[in-house]
Amino acid sequence: MCCYSTVEPSRHRSRRDGGKEWRRRPLEKATIRGQVHDPILTLSHLLEIYHLDDRQRTIRQPTRYTGIALHTGGRAHLTISPAAADTGIVIRRIDLPGAPAVKAHVDHVVDVVRATTIRCGDAQVHTVEHVLAALYALGIDNAVLDMDGPEPPIADGSSAPYCKLIAAAGVEVQGSMRQVFRVTEPLYVEQGDSKLILIPSDCYRISCTVKYGATLMDTQYLNLEVTADSFVNQLCEARTFCLYEEIEYLMKRGLIRGGSLDNAVVMKDGAIISKDGLRYSDEFVRHKMLDIVGDLSLIGGRFIGHVIAVKPGHPLNVAMAQHICRSLRPELALV
Repeated sequence: MCCYSTVEPSRHRSRRDGGKEWRRRPLEKATIRGQVHDPILTLSHLLEIYHLDDRQRTIRQPTRYTGIALHTGGRAHLTISPAAADTGIVIRRIDLPGAPAVKAHVDHVVDVVRATTIRCGDAQVHTVEHVLAALYALGIDNAVLDMDGPEPPIADGSSAPYCKLIAAAGVEVQGSMRQVFRVTEPLYVEQGDSKLILIPSDCYRISCTVKYGATLMDTQYLNLEVTADSFVNQLCEARTFCLYEEIEYLMKRGLIRGGSLDNAVVMKDGAIISKDGLRYSDEFVRHKMLDIVGDLSLIGGRFIGHVIAVKPGHPLNVAMAQHICRSLRPELALV
């Protein structure tokens, strides 16, 4: 039996950011097996388990989300179910004969145009980065994702609804230890004016700079240690965005058919177009960091190192994930 989480427009609360007051959506209540759970209490418990040790984890019970797919524009249903230790994150296309599956690993990436696409045989899935970021950040190593189409729901353009699903479903600690990729020497990838550098660190940290030249606010920088707590409170609500001038080009390529101000922010002629304002004063750089978390999770293990990113995107993120898998040997985490 699946568990369902309601996703409805939420009330806002304010917070202080950079000396100004911005509006930020809280995680909402979610329904599991007919019971209503306070997500703050559920999430606090999840974070406590997350920091317990370095054993692998899966979700405690299935959970489901329904919404519009960003690029294909169709109605999409996603069910996340528990999986055995050492399974990894596996996505099944239950709409196809035999329910073919693809493991979320960088070896299976086939496209990085405006989203990350993975494929194995007939199982092809677009725009996996937001749900993968939530699973990684909240400590889920093993899960089976059943999808009835080629793309998961875009939700509100962020990872927040998926964080809510995981928090509501709960976390199960498993017996096997995690595989950890630890950066021991600098790694570097570059594409045009975009750069990604990894240096040794005692934690997973991202320092990111973005600049688009479309508004006075789009040159942004943030340095943040990536933990379950920091992801939930500082990254997960940052939404996808684009330049207004890119919309026609993307539509001609058959992309963003499900895009709207319900799930994206648009920059045009020095203005920021958003249905309910910005959630963070530096929402653009935070979303790019969210994407980095999702794309680098494709290495198939946990990660310890400092990511220094300048104008990153999916092509660069995936190139770095490939570089990590070629250059680093995973080690077994210790209790």
